[in-house]
Amino acid sequence: MPLSPERPMSSAVSSDRRSGASPMVATTALATVMAVSVVQVATAAVLPALSRTLGLADWQAGAVTSLSAVVVVLTSRSWGRAADRRGPLPVVLTGAAAGVASTLMLAAVVAAEALPPGIAWAVLLVARGVIFGVAAAAVGPAVQAFLVAGADDVRRVAWIARGGAARGVGTAVGAGLAAGLGAVAVALPVLAAAAVLAAAAVGFGGAVRRRGIPGPEAGWTDPPPDRAPELPPARGVSLRGPAIRGALVSSAAVFLALSLVQSTVGFLVQDRYALAAERATALTGTLLLMAGLGSVLAQGVLVPRLAWPPRRWMLVGGIVIVPVLVVYALPVPAPVLMAVALLFGAGVGAAAAGCTAAAAAAVGPETQGDVAGVVNAVNAGTFMLGPLVGTTAYGLHPTLPALGAVAAGLTLFVARRFVP
Repeated sequence: MPLSPERPMSSAVSSDRRSGASPMVATTALATVMAVSVVQVATAAVLPALSRTLGLADWQAGAVTSLSAVVVVLTSRSWGRAADRRGPLPVVLTGAAAGVASTLMLAAVVAAEALPPGIAWAVLLVARGVIFGVAAAAVGPAVQAFLVAGADDVRRVAWIARGGAARGVGTAVGAGLAAGLGAVAVALPVLAAAAVLAAAAVGFGGAVRRRGIPGPEAGWTDPPPDRAPELPPARGVSLRGPAIRGALVSSAAVFLALSLVQSTVGFLVQDRYALAAERATALTGTLLLMAGLGSVLAQGVLVPRLAWPPRRWMLVGGIVIVPVLVVYALPVPAPVLMAVALLFGAGVGAAAAGCTAAAAAAVGPETQGDVAGVVNAVNAGTFMLGPLVGTTAYGLHPTLPALGAVAAGLTLFVARRFVP
């Protein structure tokens, strides 16, 4: 039966043993997902102003983000399958270590200041592109597979929404770090994000070693501290069914809209309001913070409480996304832009929860890691395409990325028709 609206998240965690989660392990797993988002958003907020300070073109900053997405597209499904076979712990810790390493390298570029543009760009491509791409590819699918394996459809939506809410909290925290610390020094939010991810990974590893990890359909037993559980090989996910194809295309539409906006908003606020690098970073961080809060509201509160089917959440998200993007394209004052960011985040959060849950419902519990990797790769593909298209389009006219995001949002209404 559906989770009761009056029950707190921790109670839901402890009572839903079919999710494979004890309260401590589930909480620290979600905290690690959150921490990866902290790194992603804090570094994304820094990149536009940093790239211009280093003498790089706008498209070069977009290429850094796109390379990260390429890595996720190419490796995410493999990480998901590894989580199905070996359990989440080694996958999550590998991803977290890569995330910390990437932030430290990025902070070194900020501190160096006098690096030649070519060398600086190469380091950014390796650090924020390749190495962080490993972190983004590994952590999300592993944690999602762990949380939803064996859960029924309603609980699956709730768990996916909690994962999305954790990402939303990470977006808010990362944006808050950029807004609060970026005005002091560009390197500070990057270093703070590294500390958050390191702490979360240590907490997850410690919780697993103390409590163990029950897995799909309670088929895993608590492993010894030095050994991950072995699972029989799982069949790969078939992408031929209309339900999963509709869910994936819908998810791609939502995240393409997000990537077009997120990759260009830093340039837009700097140009629209004629801001210096520090103030532009702070305002960009504030807008990302508002979007993160909207996502948390949708995925952490509304989705678990209302218990609507995935298809309805996809519709509601699209209804919110399209009109607020039209307002975003207009030369509105900064306070209005903050309200737009809040609503946009809520719309994306609602639609993304529906898309991901629809894809997960189309497969069995033994391939949840695989389908999570597929969804992660599809979403990352939009962040491979979005920043390059967005920054190039922005160079032609500042409103073009927003109009492209509107078109992507409209695609959601068509694709969701194939989802039961």
